Amino acid sequence: MGLYLARFTSVPEACTFCGVRETLAHAYLQCTRLQLLFQLLQNLLLRFWLHFSPHLFIFAHPIRGPTKSRDHLVNFLLAMAKVAICNTREKRLAEVGPCDCGAVFHSFICSCIRAELLWVAFTVSLEAFEEQWVLSRVLCLVSASGSLVLAL
Repeated sequence: MGLYLARFTSVPEACTFCGVRETLAHAYLQCTRLQLLFQLLQNLLLRFWLHFSPHLFIFAHPIRGPTKSRDHLVNFLLAMAKVAICNTREKRLAEVGPCDCGAVFHSFICSCIRAELLWVAFTVSLEAFEEQWVLSRVLCLVSASGSLVLAL
């Protein structure tokens, strides 16, 4: 991981998941443990008519006028995937908690959606939630009765 993460966490010589020499590129793009997470991201992005790539993962999706809501949501998903990778790496180094970054990512997204729905139920209109989260019903939808249905 070199200088970047060495300032914040301990840096082993080898990846604690696969034994390969650990670099920043390996930790966030190349480790075999990331394959399921990247497949999940690929499937989600295809529902938005986008293709997952390392370039997209690193640099995010450009925000454009007519697709601004979608672009923000895609960038949120990419950011949460990076948080899941970092979180599971730290947990592995500390030898505590789950280390499946796909499951952690899924849990993060579901928790964010549920929390946001609870927030808008008491403060804003349900339409605001649907504009932000229910785009093309990729992540979730709100039933006629007002209950949340997750699509992940």
